[in-house]
Amino acid sequence: MALLIMRLKLFWTPHLCLYSSLLASRQIFPLGKKETHMMVLAALLACMAFTGFSNLQVQLSRLGEFSNLPQEELVEWIKAKTPEDAVFAGAMPTMATVKLTTLRPIVNHPHYEDIGLRERTKLVYSIYSRKPLQEVKANLDKLGVKFIILEDPWCSQRSKQGCSLPEIWDIEDIENRGKQAACHKIKKNPQPFFKPVFRNQGYHVYQLVRS
Repeated sequence: MALLIMRLKLFWTPHLCLYSSLLASRQIFPLGKKETHMMVLAALLACMAFTGFSNLQVQLSRLGEFSNLPQEELVEWIKAKTPEDAVFAGAMPTMATVKLTTLRPIVNHPHYEDIGLRERTKLVYSIYSRKPLQEVKANLDKLGVKFIILEDPWCSQRSKQGCSLPEIWDIEDIENRGKQAACHKIKKNPQPFFKPVFRNQGYHVYQLVRS
């Protein structure tokens, strides 16, 4: 599984270290005489140390500072202007940041996965579909969402033809194919379902209007 799913490598590495320690067992790996066994282990460790030291030098040579001012502004606004029990929804990477830095409840998270979470995320991502805004809001109301966070790249940008979220939704939601994306409609005319409450260079936050 670790070979197929990148995030599982974190859990596979300790197991690999434990299994590697078995190489020192002469009962499991009887490599000739004891002296020969020790020489093979020493040679293996030397090769690993050489490669590991080279990789360590590369990692330490990387200098820089991560800065995301729009996201920092978003986080500070959430902490200052929203109730502590306000429920947020949006792109999963952003939701992880919101949960970690503001402790606000969220409905979808990228570091945990099950059938229920996938279904919730699908409902949240209807904001990037071409469904009517009334249906999009109904999906969010089911989850108890109070605020949604829209991001322009998720709404418009694509790496190649057919890879933007609205285009991906076209594969499943044939009925609304070709219509304007909900995220564009929300930004253009959010009423009567959404109320704009925050905006900066990277994020648009809307509060759901009570029915």
